Amino acid sequence: MTNPARASTQYGDCAGTICVDGFNGLTIFDLIESSAAPKGYWPVGLRIYGWGTEGRDRDGQPPKLSAKVLCVDTDQVGTGPDKILNYCRNNPELHTFEFDAEIDILKLLSQLKRLDIVLLSRVVEDAEVRIQPVQD
Repeated sequence: MTNPARASTQYGDCAGTICVDGFNGLTIFDLIESSAAPKGYWPVGLRIYGWGTEGRDRDGQPPKLSAKVLCVDTDQVGTGPDKILNYCRNNPELHTFEFDAEIDILKLLSQLKRLDIVLLSRVVEDAEVRIQPVQD
């Protein structure tokens, strides 16, 4: 993939990576059922985003987390993992569509087997240096 999916915010004070080991029960395919995606779209990812500062948003409400299911148009790429993978191997871009999803974020997080999030100051990220952890 020449331009991998990448999270971004207005200022990007910190950036990093996230890695998840599977789901216990709930899967990404279950999430499309709770989304606004019409027929003919196949889920390939999930975007979780939030807003609010100092514990409150602009309206004085607690910060919120929302989710969107990232899908591909099956008329363009095919249906199922094998056809989508084949499309990705033969095309430099994968066009995805985002659909709002009714997801209980805490339930989603509780379903993850393992979750690892690494955030780095943009000072370090802008240097484009490889981070090498030192083991004691």
